[in-house]
Amino acid sequence: MRQAMGSWTAISCSCCQMDSIQTLAVIQLRPNIKPEAKQWLMALLEAPATIGGPHILVHPGEDNEGHILLLSATECLLLQATEHLGYAKMDCHGFMRTFCYSSRTNFLHSDKRELFLSLSEQQFLLKYVVENLKVQAETYIPGYPDCILYPGQHVVHLLQKLKIVVKFYPLHDKPRLDSLKTRWYAQLNLAPQPIDAICSYFGESVAFYFDFLGYFTVSLMSMMLLSYFCAFFQDSLDKYVVFALFNILWSTITMEFWKRHSCVQAYFWGTLQWKSYLKPCRVQFRGTLTKNAITGKWELYYPPWKRVLRVLFVTLPIVCLFLGLTVDGMLIFLYWEKWAQDQYHKSNQFFATIMLYLPSVIHTFFMEILNALYKKTAAALTEWENHKHESTFQNYLTVKVLLFRFLNCFGLLFYITFYLQDVHLLKKRLSSLLIVSQTINQVNEFLLPYLQQKLKVGFKSQVGTNPFIDEVVSDGDLPSFSGLFDDYMELFVQFGYVSLFSCVYPFTAALLILNNITEIRTDAFKLCQVFQKPFPEAADSIGIWQVAFEMLGYFSVITNCFLISISPEVQAFCEEYEVGPESFLLYMLGAEHLLIIVKVVVAFTIPDIPAWLKLKMMQVEYLSQKATGQHNEFQAFLEV
Repeated sequence: MRQAMGSWTAISCSCCQMDSIQTLAVIQLRPNIKPEAKQWLMALLEAPATIGGPHILVHPGEDNEGHILLLSATECLLLQATEHLGYAKMDCHGFMRTFCYSSRTNFLHSDKRELFLSLSEQQFLLKYVVENLKVQAETYIPGYPDCILYPGQHVVHLLQKLKIVVKFYPLHDKPRLDSLKTRWYAQLNLAPQPIDAICSYFGESVAFYFDFLGYFTVSLMSMMLLSYFCAFFQDSLDKYVVFALFNILWSTITMEFWKRHSCVQAYFWGTLQWKSYLKPCRVQFRGTLTKNAITGKWELYYPPWKRVLRVLFVTLPIVCLFLGLTVDGMLIFLYWEKWAQDQYHKSNQFFATIMLYLPSVIHTFFMEILNALYKKTAAALTEWENHKHESTFQNYLTVKVLLFRFLNCFGLLFYITFYLQDVHLLKKRLSSLLIVSQTINQVNEFLLPYLQQKLKVGFKSQVGTNPFIDEVVSDGDLPSFSGLFDDYMELFVQFGYVSLFSCVYPFTAALLILNNITEIRTDAFKLCQVFQKPFPEAADSIGIWQVAFEMLGYFSVITNCFLISISPEVQAFCEEYEVGPESFLLYMLGAEHLLIIVKVVVAFTIPDIPAWLKLKMMQVEYLSQKATGQHNEFQAFLEV
């Protein structure tokens, strides 16, 4: 356990008594902060609950500059926040039920903080309490009379905007981290990832990503085996038909079973039945104070019609502008590709051979640059739209970027498939994307941050007299973790390459498996050692990415049917049996519609929630009604 430097103030309350406690997070202030401003912030954080304060445990850190605040929380505060956010916990009867503070003795280990709440849950709850500290009355920041705070404003967020609070970050627990690294990536083996341990340390959001990454990689193995099996057919018709049909069924079954698996994980992690109105409000959200009709609590409100106007008249035109740049890049690539082909046929020199692949490589770099530029623009636009919940913010951002990435990554492949109908060029372009894009991603996501951190450590020579404070500051000096958005987007593109086009390049799955085995370890390494530990985020699934992957599955029906139709083997088959273009088109449309129906039937046949889990949820609902007396009242009504 990591404990703060110095002794914490002893805390006594009805449910706990604590003399020392683990430091969970750090607020780093500007080096030249006015002492009265620091004392004012500490007083706000430590204010007792009897006067509306959060009652957070704060220690000044005892560093030389005096700009570090060490934060923790009492057991009472964490349990009350658990109830407020609607977490489910295991009760004494073995059911996962929404936690209730007043009946906490009915839940397993509720009197043992470390067993009842994981480190990630403690840090998430503390972050929620700190970020939701609001100004009760108009005031100013001591030492900064020009900085006025108004009722309802989030204190820490405002101080971050004013550069008074420089950083707010959670601390690593070194013994737990070392144990996790050993089980996760330090040993070279193919053992399953310790997903529950990842969830306990980094939170549900990170755990769901690594769980899906491992699940997706394992699911690719069946496609890799099929690709080697189909290699014996050479370029026969059976090869294309078998592989295309397998692609369609694979994409459906993979996502349906993942949905079931994620429900089970969310159930045991206590987030399956989170209510949207209980989810915390984003600290960046702006609005007027109104009373929530559901909870009866005062909260910020922003009219939805204003957000709609911003989306229609600002966001949409800018998105269309970037889509236009994507189309321009495709047209330029096609022009260069035709020119390179002409040069190659005129001369078979080594330079002409290099020029043959140069357009694909340059266009891939252009795509990656445009992706990065659009990502920043989309994030700024989504922030400006002023969404209330983090999940809503992420959904709107994801839809914007997905629309762009779909056209930017797959648009040219669709053009080659449906318009040019050039299978050879499609294979060449797909192989170029798989190799160049994955290399660029590994360099951007891992190598550059790793080298940057090594250089920073190499130039850092000042060592303080307090090892604990030095360790706290070094944690904060690491670069911030940018989130999982780019990692999910990379999986989305991989899923598209596999499900949409791999029937013309069967070794796509094998290349992606090799990449993802490396990806698991590099992503784990950068999360544990290269980047600052991110604050844990609660999650009940992979969110809107589930829908995105399922939509690609439906597109795969269209592309695979069309790729079968334009293959030379199918064309030769039609000529041999004198099948006209009109008849063949009708056959393909009929097959496409039939496969979509099969896909829908398979999706509906596989339940989203396992039967045993449905039974558990119904039992919990029954017990909840019985506990509130609703069951007895209804039973009396039936007897009458």
